[in-house]
Amino acid sequence: MNSLFGAIGLTYEYQPSRVLYRGTGAFRRTYRPAVGDLIVWPGHVGIVVDPEEKTFVSALRTGVKVATYTSKYWKRRGRPRFLRYRLSVTPTIGWEIAGGNESEILNKSGTN
Repeated sequence: MNSLFGAIGLTYEYQPSRVLYRGTGAFRRTYRPAVGDLIVWPGHVGIVVDPEEKTFVSALRTGVKVATYTSKYWKRRGRPRFLRYRLSVTPTIGWEIAGGNESEILNKSGTN
């Protein structure tokens, strides 16, 4: 997963799944998984594909597969934890792009 995240510019120091499961600074735990979040068990890591369908993708000995994390197989591994990458974004970036005009930023982001 580390190399996959790195390929899209989301870098973090490699951590084994057992360390990720306990928690690491690059990710924050979430209780509402979203597409792209990590799903972690001690010994295995995947990426959430569809939280409504409870599916994730991961690499197994048999290849890269999409699976349901509520299946008997994955339930036997225990309760997974969901982790979301912590983006390092400085709030001033938006201000610089829009020239510091708050209403323009809000209108462009669709939150106004």
